[in-house]
Amino acid sequence: MRLRSLPLLVICAAGFTMTSLGSAAGLGGVASTSLLAQAALGAPTVPTLVAWENFDGANGAAIAGTSTDVGAKSWTAPRCTWSVSSNRARSTNGDCPLIINSAVVNESAEVRLFRNGATTWDAGIIVNGNAGATRFLTVEFTSASNGSLELWKYNGGWTSLGTVTNLYPGGVAATPTAITLRITSAAPVPPATTSDISISVDGTVRLTRTLSPTDQSLLKAAAQTYVGAYTYNDSTSSFDTFLAETP
Repeated sequence: MRLRSLPLLVICAAGFTMTSLGSAAGLGGVASTSLLAQAALGAPTVPTLVAWENFDGANGAAIAGTSTDVGAKSWTAPRCTWSVSSNRARSTNGDCPLIINSAVVNESAEVRLFRNGATTWDAGIIVNGNAGATRFLTVEFTSASNGSLELWKYNGGWTSLGTVTNLYPGGVAATPTAITLRITSAAPVPPATTSDISISVDGTVRLTRTLSPTDQSLLKAAAQTYVGAYTYNDSTSSFDTFLAETP
């Protein structure tokens, strides 16, 4: 069992404006038209879909070695087994990543996560991982403290980067059967020099973190492009869908 201490942890968006100017003049029965459009600085970037998966298939079918429904990214499971169970992905017990090579280091990943009636669970998403899943970030939804989000860095050992507890004060009885969990690992926005992590549950941001320059150089390196699902000593939780896109 990994030794984990749980520190505590808070995010934002931008918009854009566009102005246009049009004029037309008639010249001896011939009309000429000129248009000028100008976009203000800070216009948002439209996300690009990297991969999407619904995990539909025959019960017991292995997922590793198959390709995502959209994006044609190949699934790997470096140290465990993932298979289809009632059109969802489920892992064997233990430290269990299911990942694809997204080919980008700045991205968002989202899963629909079911606890399937369990009273204890620990499952979530990997981002900024390497091919062997020996270095990565993971956000995990756990049953601890009336439902918690935990952000971890793994690099030969576990380092807690933040936690939010008491998401459901009523305890297990008040915890939803399923949640939509999303994490964004974004590039620095100048003049900032560090990367931002944002984590949401069912569309509400619950946890944010700014990566230190050291963690940014470690996790935003060229090899850190793997993303996917993750369970930790949890063979009960399952994943209905998976989405990866640029932020």
